[in-house]
Amino acid sequence: MKLRLFFAINFDQEVKKKLFEISASLQKFNEPVKYESIDKLHITLLFLGSVEESLIPELNQHALEISKSFLETEITFERLGVFKNFKQPRVIWIGTQDNPELRNLSIELKNMVNQSGIITDEKEFKPHITLERVKGNLSTKFVDFLKSYSFEPFTAKVKSFELMESKLESSGSKYFVKHSFPFKRLEQNL
Repeated sequence: MKLRLFFAINFDQEVKKKLFEISASLQKFNEPVKYESIDKLHITLLFLGSVEESLIPELNQHALEISKSFLETEITFERLGVFKNFKQPRVIWIGTQDNPELRNLSIELKNMVNQSGIITDEKEFKPHITLERVKGNLSTKFVDFLKSYSFEPFTAKVKSFELMESKLESSGSKYFVKHSFPFKRLEQNL
């Protein structure tokens, strides 16, 4: 059986609440967007797509080895942005300052997954959290608001990453943690 899988960074409820408050501030506009629920807020490290369930033990074993070579880190959320662009926005997201640890983790995961025979896309890792998916044309007023939107940057600790499953249900997709991979704690490195 195939499962829809991805590696991700998840956050505690306090951080998710801050992220969701930013999302909620955009909901005062009546725009054709689908807002992500608080429980779905994460950073995707690598999307795997449909993967045979029998490969999960191998992925878990290699991911655990990879996690041992990374230290706990922090990321700073600092800006709001969009994918594709402001003329044709399709996704509204919160971005972070560049974090070399997470970028390197994404590269190592991609190399490991490709060696397991799973083909991934060639997109460069851009750490962000999807807040909304655009479902129609946005008003100029809302786009201008997005362009000028700012918030006080804040940090979040990153202590692990997870192998996640995305299941499509009648109410939309839901995410489930399949396995968690802790990073080395800073004091373990002394």
